[in-house]
Amino acid sequence: MAKIGDTVRFLNSVGGGKITRIEGQIAYVDDDGFETPVLLKEVVVVLPAGHDAASGGVKKMFDQKAFDDGRKETPAPTPAAVEPMPASPSRVERPVEETPHGDRLNIALAFEPSDVKHLDKSSFSAVLVNDSNYYLDFSFMRRGAEERGWTLVYAGNVAPNELIDIASLTHAVLPEFERVAFQCVAYKKDKPFTLQAPVSISRKLDLTKFHKFHCFRAGLYFDTPVLEIPLVSDGVATRPLEVNASEMASAMTSSSAEKEMARELSKKYKVDSGKRKPGEYGENPRKVLPLIEVDLHIGELTDTLVGMEPKDMLEMQLDTVRRYMRDNSARLGQKIVFIHGKGEGVLRKAVLALLKKEFPKADLQDASFREYGFGATLVTIH
Repeated sequence: MAKIGDTVRFLNSVGGGKITRIEGQIAYVDDDGFETPVLLKEVVVVLPAGHDAASGGVKKMFDQKAFDDGRKETPAPTPAAVEPMPASPSRVERPVEETPHGDRLNIALAFEPSDVKHLDKSSFSAVLVNDSNYYLDFSFMRRGAEERGWTLVYAGNVAPNELIDIASLTHAVLPEFERVAFQCVAYKKDKPFTLQAPVSISRKLDLTKFHKFHCFRAGLYFDTPVLEIPLVSDGVATRPLEVNASEMASAMTSSSAEKEMARELSKKYKVDSGKRKPGEYGENPRKVLPLIEVDLHIGELTDTLVGMEPKDMLEMQLDTVRRYMRDNSARLGQKIVFIHGKGEGVLRKAVLALLKKEFPKADLQDASFREYGFGATLVTIH
């Protein structure tokens, strides 16, 4: 449980800071000079009170500027143009701070540009994110369009709720990463844990995105622009390891026995034809959905107030809230900010009463004070 003095990070929004006071289930966080109220269940401790991140070697969770340097990963042989991360001095392993959602594996791969404003000249850091309470022993592989086999890029270990930089890429070597594969086993140290199935997945990268500015944005784990690719979401691999169609074709020999074996393999394994049907893999349940802002000031909802009484205006505002909530009811995790203003609090109270009565499963909290003051409510669809 977080306590006064802990440095925390917000789970469901960007930002964080040091807890200055706690009232009931509300923690007040000093976020760049602004005291932001947030539910205790919506923060995770990244630095306990009394610890000095500068001297202790403690790394904030998912801070892309401070990578783990306390494990003895061994980079595998890589192409000359792919730069593996250099070995770092060992340090004392810090205690694992588990998160409420961490007993389900969530793993992502992100590519962070060195210069997002000049992508044509930028290099890219490949970063593996381990958003779970498990240690991962993993291997990361790549394959170019003309290659038949996989090449190991990095093999190592990443601690719970941490990220690790696994390679540095330039535009010259990007074609060698048209396909990437990831395998891992998960475990906990010095305590019982739920056995997790080994992970083995492959992904085809759209290399054209490395040239498009709009493809790089802050995501679930990064405040700075990255190209973020989910690998495992809530324990489910986003795409299984596939058998390439050309590899399957090479197995088709003149021997009838071998042909029969190839037919059995084609039934057992998914053949990658390079084509995807819309919705074939379903929607990623942890997909970062863009924030929706709804300004409920009456001047934003209608061009004229002629003939409208206060109760009519209020009903129009509440109908707007209902419409946005119903239109997004299937988008789990969607965040909507209803801007109602401070005023006398009439509209705010009416909006909160409507949401609690008609949408009881939705999470409600004050929106960012720094951006909206006391005049907005943040709703998360569940």
